Amino acid sequence: MTWTYNASLLSSTALYRVRFFCGDTDTTDQLVADEEISYLLTQTTSETLAAAWACEYLSRRFARDADKSIGSLSVSSSQRAKAFAARAQELKADDQILAVPFAGGLSISDKQTLDADTDATQPQTRIGQDDNPRTKTDRLPSSRWWWQE
Repeated sequence: MTWTYNASLLSSTALYRVRFFCGDTDTTDQLVADEEISYLLTQTTSETLAAAWACEYLSRRFARDADKSIGSLSVSSSQRAKAFAARAQELKADDQILAVPFAGGLSISDKQTLDADTDATQPQTRIGQDDNPRTKTDRLPSSRWWWQE
């Protein structure tokens, strides 16, 4: 498994951005392999969500390890697990904020496009659906009412 990171390529490489969001940028402490991040990126269209999943993976990985201390030296895996779990929640919240709502049918061309799309969900009601086609407004006299004839 490989591990690569180049901060100068953040703007052009999704893998490096996911690694950056996770905080997995230390070459002496490589946490998630390139292949694992590439897999996460194939499972979602959002780099932020892929980073959140990677943080959840790291949280579970560190939660398995016990905290150890020998004399004055201690290694606290539970703290790392909590930190990655918190980061995963932050990234998920950021991913939801970045979602852009879509409101279709605001212009005439949008409405015509939606009407022509056979796969789009069509509205249950339409203007004029209850009109009686047998009545015609041109039959009404303009100067008198029908009972005045």
